[in-house]
Amino acid sequence: MNRFILIAFALLSSIGLRSQTLVPELFASGFNEPVAIEHAGDDRIFVVEQPGIIKVIDNGSTSTLLNMTQLVGSSGNEQGLLGLAFHPDFAVNGYFFVNYTNNSGATTISRFTV
Repeated sequence: MNRFILIAFALLSSIGLRSQTLVPELFASGFNEPVAIEHAGDDRIFVVEQPGIIKVIDNGSTSTLLNMTQLVGSSGNEQGLLGLAFHPDFAVNGYFFVNYTNNSGATTISRFTV
C-alpha cells in the first residue's frame, strides 16, 4: 500500500501544471471602499462598502439597498461596515445581518428586514 502511494505521488508530481491565462471582465464599478461581496441565493449580488452602504447589483443595474452611514463609525483602519450575512430563510423572512463599528467604536451586529 505504501509503495502504491509513493508511486502515485511520483507520477502526479511529474505532471507539469500549466498556468491558465485569465482575462478579467468588468462586471460592475463605482463602489466606494468595497469590503465584502455576498449573494442571497438568487441572481443578485450585494456589495458592502466600508463607509456604511450596501449596494445591490441586479441584472447589471446597481442600486442602494441600505445606507447606514449615520450609524457607522468609520474613522479609518478596520472600522466601518464590515460584513453582511443572509438568514438561511432570507427568501421567506427577508432577514439579513450586518456587522459594523458604531459611532462610539463598539462592534455591533444588527438585523434588518427587506
